[in-house]
Amino acid sequence: MTDRVGLVVAGGGARGAYEAGAITSLLPRLGRSPTILVGTSAGALNVVGLAAGAHHGIDQAAERVVSLWDSVSLGDVFSVTGSLTRGGLRYLGQLAGLPMRLPSLFDTTRMRETIGALVSFEKVQENIDRGLVEAVAVAATSVATGGTVVFVHKHPAIALPPFDANRNITYVETTLQPEHVLASAAVPALFRPIHIDTPAAWAGWYVDGGVRLNMPLKPAVQMGAGRLGVVATRPRHWPVGLPSQQTTGTGEPDLFNTAAVILRAMLADRMVEDLHRLESRNAEARAHPEAVLYRHIDVEFAGPPLDRANSLAVLADEILRQRFRGLQRLRNPQLSLLAKLFGGESAQPADLLSFLFFDPAFTTPAAALGRADGRLRYHPRPAGHSR
Repeated sequence: MTDRVGLVVAGGGARGAYEAGAITSLLPRLGRSPTILVGTSAGALNVVGLAAGAHHGIDQAAERVVSLWDSVSLGDVFSVTGSLTRGGLRYLGQLAGLPMRLPSLFDTTRMRETIGALVSFEKVQENIDRGLVEAVAVAATSVATGGTVVFVHKHPAIALPPFDANRNITYVETTLQPEHVLASAAVPALFRPIHIDTPAAWAGWYVDGGVRLNMPLKPAVQMGAGRLGVVATRPRHWPVGLPSQQTTGTGEPDLFNTAAVILRAMLADRMVEDLHRLESRNAEARAHPEAVLYRHIDVEFAGPPLDRANSLAVLADEILRQRFRGLQRLRNPQLSLLAKLFGGESAQPADLLSFLFFDPAFTTPAAALGRADGRLRYHPRPAGHSR
């Protein structure tokens, strides 16, 4: 059995701050520093940030990633007013028959410069050369094929996994750049698709890796991890209860309610399924240790407990109501407009807001919440148990 430790970080937009906090508490539980780092969407930014800071020691690198999230504001990612104005003009142009396209609701052009300024991709290469990191990989979805492409920046000691025909996952060796991280986080419809140029054979348009692979457990295992740290912004198990017990809204869902449900399903459903599948295989490996079909993979999970599954949505809503009301809204018109877009009775709008709340007012307490949840210990339980 390999003694390599892997860290797998799921997607979640601005919720990535929560994950960064959770990582700081999860690392001591892993016993050894993870050298195989795999992420999707916001998780991609987190693992690349860890790889860039690995020469400081993994614990200090994790703290630096938390500080990174503390420094990001909405204007560093996209402009709400500018995006909606340009988007409206493009849409009207399309209706008028002009050759104009509306690629997304928000224009994330600013995010490329932000990522380049916050993360040293040169340090990623240096730390791989020194063996401090053996592989860092980010997942994106190819617009051309609809399949998952995992871009892998690795040490020669790590073998590149073969094509996974069961999950339509292609592994591509490359030197990671900001566009790979941007593509991994390009949530369809919300954020514009990203064109990746390198390597040339895989040049093309890409969107969020979470469309098909939000929790890239298999890539980490395929690259040799025998123990995994898994970080997510959703609970490890499904909630139990009637729909009426899980929502406060009574009106007909609007566009943003529906978008929140789709985003939540995209980012959470596959994660839970993959964890359950891994737990089942671990149980089989324990029951039949003489068999060689599967090897046991230890898993340490960090994420919200089932009884606080919506804690980040609640946090986003509370902060918005307490700190951005009345005249305070005038100090941050971008966030105020974002709040107007996601107003409503049910929890779904606040859920969507928590994905887009790129402001220290949210990301700082979200990271603190992640630190607290990262200290909790989870164990596989039958369906119906919280943890």
